[in-house]
Amino acid sequence: MGAELIGAREAIVGRWRAQMVESGAVPRCLDRVASELVLQAGAALADEQPAQTPWTRAGGVLCINARGDERALTLELKLLWNAMVAHVARIAFDNSEERTADAALGKQLEAALRGATAELRSLALDEPIDDAALRFGGVRVLCWDRAERRATVRAA
Repeated sequence: MGAELIGAREAIVGRWRAQMVESGAVPRCLDRVASELVLQAGAALADEQPAQTPWTRAGGVLCINARGDERALTLELKLLWNAMVAHVARIAFDNSEERTADAALGKQLEAALRGATAELRSLALDEPIDDAALRFGGVRVLCWDRAERRATVRAA
């Protein structure tokens, strides 16, 4: 099942972007790392790696809202993993295979959400991350919305 996710990662990311638009959101936080997360999720699924593996091994740029609002990142992660689960549902041979993959993907999502919260608190609130399983594998940057950036520049 993992190899199938890897092979379909661009289609899955396309589905994720469409779900973001349907929900009225714009992909920002995961836009530069979504494909890599799908790749790592598929590899972890294929190799039966720990749930935190996609989060800790993903390369790419994770943009974290500078205001400390984790709602956008949480929504993007949930929709990305939902797109992976939907793909698994389409290609699974039987219910047992689908349930096994869904359970593993669910654990991966939980680990990614815990990691996202820790990274947000680390960057926005300067809190240390003591647990290596919570650290994002790629580059983390604080991102400002364009409107906020313009207001900040005007105020200065």
